[in-house]
Amino acid sequence: MTQPDPLSPYYYHHNFQNLMDLVCERDWDLLTHKERHWLTTFQQLSFKAQCLLVRLLMRRHDWFLAGSLHYDELGETPPLLDTLAEHQFISLTHTAPAEVVFKLLTKTQLMAAFPDTGLTKSAPKSQWQQAIEDLYGNTLDSPYALVVCHQPDILPVLNLLYFGNSRQDLSQFVVAELGIQHFEPYPIRQADRLFEHRSQINDWLHLSALNEILWQARKNKQPKEVLALAPCLPAPFDWAPLERKRQRLVNRIAREFERQDDLSTALSLYQTTTQPPSQERCARILIKQGDIKAAATIIATMLQAPHDEEELDVAYRLAKQKPVRALGRLVPSARAKPATLPTETLALPLNQRVEKEVADYYRQQGWEVWFSENSLLNALFGLFFWDVLFLPVRGAFLNPFQRGPRDLHSDDFVAKRQTLIDKRLAEIDRARDWVAQHYQQKHGITNEWVNWSVIEWPLLEAALVMLTDTQLRACFQRILFDRRHNRRGHPDLFMCRGASYQWVEVKGPGDTLQPHQTRWLQFFQQHEIPAKVTYVTPDQ
Repeated sequence: MTQPDPLSPYYYHHNFQNLMDLVCERDWDLLTHKERHWLTTFQQLSFKAQCLLVRLLMRRHDWFLAGSLHYDELGETPPLLDTLAEHQFISLTHTAPAEVVFKLLTKTQLMAAFPDTGLTKSAPKSQWQQAIEDLYGNTLDSPYALVVCHQPDILPVLNLLYFGNSRQDLSQFVVAELGIQHFEPYPIRQADRLFEHRSQINDWLHLSALNEILWQARKNKQPKEVLALAPCLPAPFDWAPLERKRQRLVNRIAREFERQDDLSTALSLYQTTTQPPSQERCARILIKQGDIKAAATIIATMLQAPHDEEELDVAYRLAKQKPVRALGRLVPSARAKPATLPTETLALPLNQRVEKEVADYYRQQGWEVWFSENSLLNALFGLFFWDVLFLPVRGAFLNPFQRGPRDLHSDDFVAKRQTLIDKRLAEIDRARDWVAQHYQQKHGITNEWVNWSVIEWPLLEAALVMLTDTQLRACFQRILFDRRHNRRGHPDLFMCRGASYQWVEVKGPGDTLQPHQTRWLQFFQQHEIPAKVTYVTPDQ
C-alpha cells in the first residue's frame, strides 16, 4: 500500500484507490456483475470525476442538493456531475420523495420553492413540511437540482471485503496517515481473505444492518424497535464466523425481551445459541419461572464443560442459590473454598478520584506507585509475545490496520501457534530481554495489548524485577487460557518500595469486588504474588 502526502487535498481518492485495488486483486470473484461493472467504469472516469464520486459515497446518504456540492480541490462541480450522470453513477433530477426534499432544503428554501401553503414566514419548518405535503403529496417537484447516487451500497461491500468487519471504513486510512496510529507491517495475501462465497457477504451485511438498528434503538431508548428485530433473524449458518455474529445478535435481542419481562420469548431465543451468556441467562430465567430442575441441568452442564472461566464462575454462583441447592449436589466438592483475601480499610479525604487518594497515601509511605489497572500485565504479555501475536498465520490479517490477529479469541488461536508459544515460555528467564527489545523496536505501534499512553519503561522494568520467572509464566498462561476475559480485572495500583512490591485493588465507598477481580486476586494469592484490597472510607 502506497502512502499519499497526508496534506494532499485528494487523500480520499488515494485511500479509495488502495481499498479498491486490494479488493479487485483478492476478491474479484466475490463481486456481482453489477459491482464489477461499477468498478470497471469508475476506472474510465477522469480523475476529478472519480474524486467527486468518492466524495458522494463517503457522505453516507444517497440524495444531495446539487448547489451545495462545493469542494475547493475540484473546482466547478456541474461538469463533473454531468460526467457522472452520463456514466449512470448518478441521476440529476428535480423530483424526489417529500421526506428527501425536507431533509435537503432549509426552511427558507422550502418557502421559496413552495410559496402557496398559506403559512406565515414565522411558522416553524415542521408546519411548512406538513402543509407542503398536504398540498402537493408525497412526491415533490423542486426548482432546486437534486443528485441521487446510484448503487451507494458499493462502499459497504468494498469496506467489508477489505477490512473483514463492518466497523472500519475509509476513515481508518486517515487516522494512519496522520500518524495518530501506526501499525505493525505484515503480509496481506490472496489466501488470507475472509469470505469464500457471495452469500456470506450478503448475510454479513444483513446482520450488520440489524445490529445497527439495535444499537440505534438502544441509544434512543426504543425497546420496541429492538423487540421487532426478532422476526428478522435469519436461520443458523453453517459458517462459524457468521454464526457467531448471528448468535451475538440473538443474545442482545433476547436480553431486551428479558428486560421487558417477556421471559418465554427471551428463553426461546437464548436456547437457539451457544455463545455466552446464553446458558447463564437460560438458567436465571428458568429459576424465575420456578423450573428449578431444568435450570439445574443447565448449571450442571456449565460446571462440567464451561465455555470459559467467567461461565464457570457464574455456574458456581448459580449452583449456590437456595432453590438449586435443594435439588442435590451440583457443586463439585473438589472446589476448595477460596482463602480470605488480604484487605485493609483507609480513611482518606475524597477530594479526587479514590485511586489517586490511595496512590498519594502510599507515596507518603515511601512507595513508588503506578496507576496501571489492566495495562501492566497486558503490556508485558503483548510485548513478550509480540512476534507471536503478529505471526502471519493464515486468515489472521486481512488489512494493514489491525491491532492484532483476527483469530485472537478463537478456540484454536493457541493451537495454531503452540510451538512458538511453548518455545517463548521456555525462555521466560529472558523475559526482560524480549520485553525490552519489543518496547524499543515497536514503541508507538498499535497493539491491542499495549496501552502506550499508560505504559512506560520504569513500570515494566519494576514488574520484571519483582515478579519471579515462575510467577510471570503463570500470569501469561492464565491470559493465554482465556484471552477475552483474563485481560480484565487486574488490580488498580502497582507499587514498589525497596525489595518489596504489591498490587492494590481500590474500592471506594459502596464499591464491591467484581467476580473477575476476585479471580485475579485469588490467582495472585495462589502464586504468592503480593496483592490486597484497599477499602476507602471518607475521612471526616
